[in-house]
Order: sequence, then C-alpha cells, then structure tokens
Amino acid sequence: MTRPRIPRHAPGVSHEPAGDSVVILDPAGTALTTLNPVGTVIWHELDGVRDIDTLCDDLLERFEGVDRATLRRDLVAFCDRLVADGLVEYVDPGDT
Repeated sequence: MTRPRIPRHAPGVSHEPAGDSVVILDPAGTALTTLNPVGTVIWHELDGVRDIDTLCDDLLERFEGVDRATLRRDLVAFCDRLVADGLVEYVDPGDT
C-alpha cells in the first residue's frame, strides 16, 4: 500500500506575491522561482495537511475544462518539480 503524498512548503522557503503570480526564494537565498497564475493557486493550497488526491479533488472545482486524471498528473509533476528544486517537501501523515 502506498502512503499518501502530502506536499507542503519546505522549511526556510519564503514567498512574496507579484501581481497574480508568486515569487519563491529557496532556503539558501540563492534562487528565485516565479510561478504563473495556475502555479500560484496550487502553491497557496500546499498546506501540509491534504494529500495529492484531496488537493486534486479540491482544485478540480477551480479549473474548468480539465479532467481529474489530467489534473492529478499535472499536480504530481508540479509538486515533484518543486521538491527537486528544494521548495516543497512531502511529509507522512502525522508529521505535519
């Protein structure tokens, strides 16, 4: 059985709004990442409480014209990219 993947902002990461986007500073303070409006919506939902499937269900209502399978695939890819960049981490239930 696979454990739920619960994404949250990594410790030490800071972010600032920039219009309808967000600019994220990595924990080392050396790299800035700017998210587009869709990425910004998702960023704000990464609360460290909801797993990928729950996030997907919650976000599905906000994005018209996308099916659940596509949204879930894109959400996982987005989170995995932010994990690789050190901006997000996955935690186990109970570690939040």
